[in-house]
Amino acid sequence: MRIYLDNAATTPLANEVIEVMADCLRDLYGNPSSIHADGRQARAAIENARKTVAGYLNASIGEIFFTSGGTESNNMAIKCAVRDLGVKRIISSPVEHHCVLHTIENLAQQGVELVLLPVDERGRVSLEALETALREGDRKTLVTLMHANNEIGTPLPIDRVAELCDQYDAYFHSDTVQTTGHFPIDVAQTRIHFLSGSAHKFHGAKGCGFIYINGDAMLKPFIDGG
Repeated sequence: MRIYLDNAATTPLANEVIEVMADCLRDLYGNPSSIHADGRQARAAIENARKTVAGYLNASIGEIFFTSGGTESNNMAIKCAVRDLGVKRIISSPVEHHCVLHTIENLAQQGVELVLLPVDERGRVSLEALETALREGDRKTLVTLMHANNEIGTPLPIDRVAELCDQYDAYFHSDTVQTTGHFPIDVAQTRIHFLSGSAHKFHGAKGCGFIYINGDAMLKPFIDGG
């Protein structure tokens, strides 16, 4: 008998997810951009899914955008914050997921200032160093720190980080791929500008994710088209 113990990397599909997906693949084949009945039916299903995600986060429906997963969502938040919001400085840590680390390293090569905060032996980010970096900076700043480490599970005191970012007028992005679906997040109480989720981390399908974008920090589309 095989026992699967790698759920932090990805989870198997839940039976109820398989059933819903099968129903959608069979019955909701219309183009959701079409105005005929089949298109409207598909569009209604998408908007119902958007409403479900928004409700989980206590967000507005218009703040939820579907993506292919965490990597796309994280890239979109970071790169578009630089492109659209005038971010010239990024504060992060050396223990972020590679889709964040590689993104900010590439942006650093293009002239964006990069500050990596120290972490202790348990992977905990120094909040004192974060506040110092925020206080000393004089350029528009994005803080990007993951909610829970994907390798060792170390949690971030996300409420305190959000408070510091708000105090020093910085944008806050959190990679919440490891925690969405497992730990409650209320964006009405915790001021986060961007966060990401990926369905395959909580028994959903691979290739399905979302990004939450706070209405006060709206970005232009990351991918142009329909």
